[in-house]
Amino acid sequence: MGDATRTKRRRTDDADTPATPLVRSTEYWFDDGNIILQVESTQFRVAKSVLSRHSSVFRDMLMMPLPADEPTVENCPVVVLSGDTAQDWTLFLEAMYPKSLMEEVPRFELIAAILRLSKKYECPAFRQDCVRRLKTKFPTTLEEYDELEPWTCIKGNKNIYLPILRFAREIGLHSIIPLIYCHMLTLSRGRYMPKILNVDDASLGASDRFACLLGIANLQILQSTTTMAWLEVDLPSSALPAQNCLQPARCVAMVKETILEAASTHPPSLCVISEWNETWGVGMCRPCEKKAKDVFEAGREECWDKLPSMFGLPEWKELMSNDFE
Repeated sequence: MGDATRTKRRRTDDADTPATPLVRSTEYWFDDGNIILQVESTQFRVAKSVLSRHSSVFRDMLMMPLPADEPTVENCPVVVLSGDTAQDWTLFLEAMYPKSLMEEVPRFELIAAILRLSKKYECPAFRQDCVRRLKTKFPTTLEEYDELEPWTCIKGNKNIYLPILRFAREIGLHSIIPLIYCHMLTLSRGRYMPKILNVDDASLGASDRFACLLGIANLQILQSTTTMAWLEVDLPSSALPAQNCLQPARCVAMVKETILEAASTHPPSLCVISEWNETWGVGMCRPCEKKAKDVFEAGREECWDKLPSMFGLPEWKELMSNDFE
C-alpha cells in the first residue's frame, strides 16, 4: 500500500494490547465515498450506490438503518468484512471501478478474486462472466474443446493449472476438474509429474494426487484400445495394414518405428484428447494413414466420454449438475 494514510483500529482486547494499525487503500479511498469497508487491516472508502448496484447482499444490508452508536471514520460507517482478504477486495474493486474496460483476457488472479467475492456477496453479473470464462477454457464437450483457442478467455500458461484446480475445488466448479487433470498429465510435457510423484510436495492435495496417479494408469490402458489401437499391428484384429494397403511391409515398419519413438519419451506420451500428429503418417500409404487417423479420431471421442471416470470422478452430466451454478 506504499505511503497509505494510517489510522488505528479500536482495541478489542485489554488496554495492554497494542492496537493493530489500519491502512487506507491508496487505490480505493475516494473522498466522495460514503461507506468504509474494512478487510483485514485495510480500509476502502467507496460508494454505497456502487456496492448496491452490483451486490444484492450489500443492497439489502444498506437498506437497514444504522445503529446510533455505529462507529464511523470521517462520518462514514465502517463495515468489517470477516473471512475476506484485502488482496481479493482490491481486485474485486478493480472490476467495480475500472480504469478502462475489463481486460479482454483477464489474468487468473483477477477472475479468482472476483468469482470468490461475487459468489459470497451475490453479484450475479460478475459471477456469471467469470464462470463463463472458466467453463470456456475447460469445456465439457470435445466439440467445444476442439474449437477453443489457447488462453483467449484467461491470461495464463501451463503453470497455472494447479492454482486453477485448487480454486475449482474451493468454489465447487466440479465440471472443469477432469480437463484440468488431463492438461496436467497429457499437455504439459511432464511439468507437473514431479509434484504428482512427490508425496512431500504440499502444493498438490492427497485426493488430487491420487486422482492423477489413477489417471496415469487408466489413460495408458484406455489409449491402447482407443486412440492408439492402430499401433497394434501384430494382432489379428489390427486395423493396419489397411485392406487396400499399397505397401504392407513398409507401413507396418513405419508403425513399429512410431512405437519405438513413443516408448523412448519420458514421461510416456498420453494421447487421449490431443489431436492427430501428422508425423505419425509419414511413410505410410494413403489408405493406411487414413485408416489410422479414423481409428484415432473415433478413439478421441470415446476417451472424452470416459475422461472423468479415468480420475475416479462421476460422468460429465453429474459433474455439471453439481456445479455451484
